[in-house]
Amino acid sequence: MNKKEAILKVYNCIKKETAKKAISIELKKQKTQLIDSKVGGTPYLPVGAEIPVDDDGRQLTLLAQINCEELVGMEDYPQKGLLQFFILMDDCYGLDFDNQNKQNTFRVVYHDSIDDNVKEEDILKIYNPYIEDEDYMPFEDEFKMVFTTYEEGITSEDFNFDEIFVKKYNELFPNNQIQAFWDLDDDNEGEESFDDILEEINDEISGCGNKIGGYPYFAQSDPREYDGLDVYDTLLLQIDSMDDYENGYIMWGDGGVCNFFINKEKLKNQDFSDVLYNWDCY
Repeated sequence: MNKKEAILKVYNCIKKETAKKAISIELKKQKTQLIDSKVGGTPYLPVGAEIPVDDDGRQLTLLAQINCEELVGMEDYPQKGLLQFFILMDDCYGLDFDNQNKQNTFRVVYHDSIDDNVKEEDILKIYNPYIEDEDYMPFEDEFKMVFTTYEEGITSEDFNFDEIFVKKYNELFPNNQIQAFWDLDDDNEGEESFDDILEEINDEISGCGNKIGGYPYFAQSDPREYDGLDVYDTLLLQIDSMDDYENGYIMWGDGGVCNFFINKEKLKNQDFSDVLYNWDCY
């Protein structure tokens, strides 16, 4: 068995053992309705409510909105109402890299019911989000979300991956023990290089793309590995870059990805006051 076959054998085992339900999100560039699941567009806002602002009074922009009635089969996630993600359109997309769970320049808002009498034109009268510079916006268009439910095993970018992979590898190949996943980067003559193998199987193990639930993808590293942030054990939403001017353009820095994480128990309790926001790029 060559190195690529060994890696895939181990990964297929841990993929089954760590499988979680997830929703893959296809983004279609089009005009959206007020209560659609979407990226961009006009946020739903109950009568009498206000657009989220930061400590300086600057309005945040709707990044994404999820109509929770579409989260069929997603245990622990709300099954009704709307879940919204707002960010400040500054040069960091509202992320405080020193306080990634401080909801000031980003906000996660949950409305447990929807008032059908709310009209978009009334919201547009008060929705005037701050934009520091249009070049700082990760997106310009609005996109309707189309959901597909699937199961996903742990991805190579998740901070738990290395420990889980190594344990299973050593069980399956006791005569070739490793201490870390990257110990396999010992290219032998006549074998495909480790980098080439990873490039070939990247789509299978990296976790890239737009999704709710499942496991994350990062351009750099998983922030939950440090500073006690491992309590944010559930992927709430992931929005990836899309470099397609015809069908839609989303760009986090230089081709990066955005993630929101929450603690599983807080998700069950529909408490969205404590969420970890992250984006990184190459």
